Amino acid sequence: MDFLQNHGLLGVVGAHDPCKRCGGEIAEKRRKNRSGEWVPILRCTKTGCQSSRTFRSGNAFFQLTDLNERNNSHLTLCQTMELPYLFIADKPIVKTEELMGRAPGTVTTWFETFRNICSEVIAKKPKMLSTKANPIQIDESRFAGCCKYNHGQMLTGDAPPDSEDEDTTVQNKRNHGARVDGPWVFGLHQGNDCRYFVMEKRDKQTLIPIIQRECEPGSLIHSDKWPAYCSLAQVGYVHKMVNHQEHYVDPDTGAHTQGIEWSWLDAKIQILKKKRGVPLHLLQSHLDHYCWQLWRKDEPDQFLAFLDDVRTIFT
Repeated sequence: MDFLQNHGLLGVVGAHDPCKRCGGEIAEKRRKNRSGEWVPILRCTKTGCQSSRTFRSGNAFFQLTDLNERNNSHLTLCQTMELPYLFIADKPIVKTEELMGRAPGTVTTWFETFRNICSEVIAKKPKMLSTKANPIQIDESRFAGCCKYNHGQMLTGDAPPDSEDEDTTVQNKRNHGARVDGPWVFGLHQGNDCRYFVMEKRDKQTLIPIIQRECEPGSLIHSDKWPAYCSLAQVGYVHKMVNHQEHYVDPDTGAHTQGIEWSWLDAKIQILKKKRGVPLHLLQSHLDHYCWQLWRKDEPDQFLAFLDDVRTIFT
């Protein structure tokens, strides 16, 4: 209780609303729960009323409700705080269930709530403003799985060999089997600040509005020579490009996308390899979680940093 109150996740007694039944003053008391433990509660001090409620009552973060708006979490405050700790420690859902002894639905729901908090934090960040020493790098990448040693992998646009002979040996293992496909993700990267967006197309009409929304006018932007980026100079940005067919770093302008290319690799390891892929409708929240981890990686205590973000979102 003291820890949560000191970090602003639970209000102190004087800050709570008066009694909802009679409007009387609220005081901190204790009572035994069904397991015989003494737990703190808020009780009305007016004679004849003495209605009570828990400290978490009215707190949007601790009030996990079902479809009928009833609190069915059955978790103590300590157990509730174990969940974000294991989430920040990047423990898998199955391992968290094993450590806490909770049902899969409980852990999955809470982890989804935590990822949504990361999404809201990333969405509230100010626009990116670059300098010559720290430019903004942009790129797009397809988040699609691959088969081991490319066995049974067919690239999009290719077709399996047309042969009626069942004994025909296929030499090219990349052009037969299941079609490889996946969503496109557009990213912006500047130091520890990265922002990813799932999109259906990577054309000019899709990418330019995202760049204008996330970057301050006049910022220096580095990219490859994808045609959708060619009009960035016309909309108020300093744009430098690198041709990856010739150089990793442009020898004349110094433009490169090494930072975001490394970030792509790290994000795909976290999401596609360690988690073995995620559903498409949850991909954006997992990307936001990765962006939050990269942004907060220099914090001395990421758990306390996450609690600060929880307080910012829910208070």
